[in-house]
Formats: sequence, C-alpha cells, structure tokens
Amino acid sequence: MIKFFTLIAIACLFYTPLYSQNPSAPFTTPSIISAAPLSSAQLVSFKGSITNNKVILQWVVNENETADQFAVEKSEDGKSFMLTGLVFGSDKTQTEEYEFYEKANSKKVSYRIKLINKNKKTEYSAVIQLDPHSPKTEK
Repeated sequence: MIKFFTLIAIACLFYTPLYSQNPSAPFTTPSIISAAPLSSAQLVSFKGSITNNKVILQWVVNENETADQFAVEKSEDGKSFMLTGLVFGSDKTQTEEYEFYEKANSKKVSYRIKLINKNKKTEYSAVIQLDPHSPKTEK
C-alpha cells in the first residue's frame, strides 16, 4: 500500500497540465477571458397597413444580432394588449427588417411590438392603430 501512494506522489511531481501556458510552472491555472456585455437591439421604425383584408406589420431593428424575439401584441381598446404572434430574431448582424401578417379584424385594432433581447432586456414600440374601414390604412 505504501508503494502505491509513493508512486502517486512521484507521478504528481512530474505532472504538467495540458492547459498550462508556461511549462516551467506546471500547476498554473488558465487565464479566464471575460466576454463584453451584450448590447441591446433597438427598434428603429414600426409601421402597419391593411391591404386585401390582411394586416401587414413591418419594423426595423438596429444591432439585430442581440435581438432574441419579438412579441406582436394587439388591443381592441388601446389599453389591454394580448400576444397575437411571436417572431424570432435572425442571426443577421447590424440592421434587419421584419414583417408579421394576420387576417384583418372588422374593428379598429392597436398593435405594438415587444422586443426581447438576448440579455432579457425588453423594449416596446410605439402603438399604431389600424382601421379596416379605411381604403388603405398605414401608419
């Protein structure tokens, strides 16, 4: 039993970790690289229209690579918003354009976009109101 422990002790003296930067210092730890904090995507514009009984929402985002998803919310009273759709962010860097479609309602409907970043920070767009009784509504 003593021979076994002696063998382990001798082996430890000559052991050099594979991740060591300096072979003359066998028991050093690797340096830790810290990542820069993620910035947040920003909504640049948000517009909507109704064409051929279809709602078309379009928005543009800067720093798109940090955007995770977009919750499309709508409201019939302009105050209580409910989730109507979810659009996932693309991997494109810098600026990106997004669209969302749904069948038009027979009433005026308000829409907004909730941008959820990869760092979990959220941002809301301005609220736009679309009226299906207008020949072509656009905001």
